[in-house]
Amino acid sequence: MYFLRFLIFIISIYLLYKLFKAIRQLKLAKIKNYHFPSSTASGEDLVEDPACHTYIPLSQAYRKEISGNTQYFCSKRCCDKYESEKNM
Repeated sequence: MYFLRFLIFIISIYLLYKLFKAIRQLKLAKIKNYHFPSSTASGEDLVEDPACHTYIPLSQAYRKEISGNTQYFCSKRCCDKYESEKNM
């Protein structure tokens, strides 16, 4: 009789474990499928800052026309740095 109770107890624990594991996997699947909104449009072109060589989305770049060419910078500070190095 004790063996049967022990066996039922072990099976119950195992089934609870499987249930919690399945619930956890469902929650993780929901989290993985969630797409966080991006501040840039997907497929947007990136431009390289000539001063610090970082890539920025075209829509967020600081634009400046220098010597007839449009240059793109990550910030005004990088633009000023580029112009001061160019004038040396």
